[in-house]
Amino acid sequence: MAEVSKEHRRVAVLTTGPLAGDSRAWRVAVAAHEAGYRVTLIGCGPTAVVPDGVAVRYVDVPDTLRTHRERRPHPGLRWPLAYRSAEAHAHRTAGIAARRALLATRAAELDVVHRAVPLRALARCAHVFAGARCAVRAGWTRLRAAQHLAAVRSRRRPSARLDDLAAETARLLLGRRAWRRLDPGLLDEETAFGPVLDTVRPHLVHALGPRALALGIRAALRAEGSGHRVEVVWDAPPRIPAETRRGQVAADALLRMFAREADGVVTVGNRLAAQLRAEYGLPALPVVARNAPPLPGRPASAASTAPAGPGGSGASFSVAEAPARPVRRGDVRVIPGPGSLPGPGSVPVSAPAAAVASASATAVGSAVGSAAVLRSGTVSGVGTGLVLGSGSRITSRKAAARTARETGVRARCGLGAETPLLVHVGPVTPDRGADTVVEALPKLYDLHAAFVVPDPEDDPNMAELRDRAAQLGVHGRLHVLPYVPVDQVSGFLASADIGVLPVHQLSHHQMVLATRYYEYAHARLPVVVSDVRAMAAATLGTGNGEVFRARDTADFVRAVGAVLTNPRRYRKAYERPDLLREWSWQTESAPLLDLYSRLLGPHR
Repeated sequence: MAEVSKEHRRVAVLTTGPLAGDSRAWRVAVAAHEAGYRVTLIGCGPTAVVPDGVAVRYVDVPDTLRTHRERRPHPGLRWPLAYRSAEAHAHRTAGIAARRALLATRAAELDVVHRAVPLRALARCAHVFAGARCAVRAGWTRLRAAQHLAAVRSRRRPSARLDDLAAETARLLLGRRAWRRLDPGLLDEETAFGPVLDTVRPHLVHALGPRALALGIRAALRAEGSGHRVEVVWDAPPRIPAETRRGQVAADALLRMFAREADGVVTVGNRLAAQLRAEYGLPALPVVARNAPPLPGRPASAASTAPAGPGGSGASFSVAEAPARPVRRGDVRVIPGPGSLPGPGSVPVSAPAAAVASASATAVGSAVGSAAVLRSGTVSGVGTGLVLGSGSRITSRKAAARTARETGVRARCGLGAETPLLVHVGPVTPDRGADTVVEALPKLYDLHAAFVVPDPEDDPNMAELRDRAAQLGVHGRLHVLPYVPVDQVSGFLASADIGVLPVHQLSHHQMVLATRYYEYAHARLPVVVSDVRAMAAATLGTGNGEVFRARDTADFVRAVGAVLTNPRRYRKAYERPDLLREWSWQTESAPLLDLYSRLLGPHR
């Protein structure tokens, strides 16, 4: 095959989730583009922000195969009276509603229309009979509808013993191909993403997650059949346990079939890399590229914004040969939190010094400053507030601090510098322990809590936390804010006093440091984390926060009180030389780009 120059090599960054919520995808895409590759970012949309120089393909995935079990649940012996399809259920229930409306109209007509006494009596008897027949049919329809809905719920979340037995049977009979039977949504994704990958014709597919890996491997096989070689890199995150046995069996089968087919594997932690190699028999240890945010200061040529995802922030990378270009920024949509009244029966805690918060905001409030590590190993820009290179510019510390005060989380909550504020970033699913924070607020008199979440208005978990805060009388100290653009995350958080990660003791939390941990570090926030293995070790090792027992509200109160009493002690940990440089995307992306170079070498 003729050699292809680096600038003509095409890299497809593939995710099966929403692009607006996948910070890893945005980071990888921008890093590959800055390294000289032609990058296409493929995922579900829409999103309002596009990285400079990166092509974006939005894919709409149909639900035809995934929802077939719900639309036609085949109730069998468990629900013998259930409707056999969603269409029949909708038709019958709508028919009953229409019949009731007609009966109501007929009753009104009998009251207002004059008829002879015999005719009126006959009409009323017929109406009573029709009403009784309608009541019987409505009762029968309700019974069948209730069984139909139960069957649909079972198909949506198959957790009964019979469902587990069916999953095990599929595993034994179908082996690695069991995912086709147990998770037909993967086939929906193939029909949606497959043609897009075939059209892009990449030289390398960076697949984020096992579902994207399967898509990339199949696309590579089709391309190789037409004479075009495609390398596939699997970006393996920690596995979140499936809710049902059916989902677990399907996920295991998918990985057994495709994990060893990847040409390269990258993951987010050393322990996870060793586990992946042992579990799937990988020929080499996966490359480790932690999902850390970029350093606050970097040349304007590398600036790019994307909505912050569940993990937090997005991508930025700098190389010496990258030309300067304008920055595209998305709108920052912020919903102010409710009032800031303390709850009754509270115990005061020591408020942090205003100077500490101001100093932190000054240090990280802007997106310019610290030196950016280039792929070539050179350094561009030294010191906060100064960026050197083509088109040098200087941003004053005073302006950076003013920007942080005006747009930071504290300002959005409407709080003064003297009010203690902790912040939690990311979804508030039950395993993330946000309820521990809410339960602790009555015991922390003047402390406010800000939750920065993907969807403040329609998140049912957030709604439950609001209700619980209202029951405890602390709703005035609970603030809910939406995500901000990626390049503003550290500056946005810097005006808070504490960053919290109260996650539960689950396997996917034990292995690696969460992206939120790195975000808090770049904002120079003291942290309060639960005693999961990775975060507890990092916190105790660096001295940047306190560790508490997971799900223990009293111990959480103790840890928060300790940090608020002496915040300077914990902020000093970030003064260690090269700590934040080590925890930065500029450093972490270098092994990933080296992997690209090995796979897309001169032989191409």
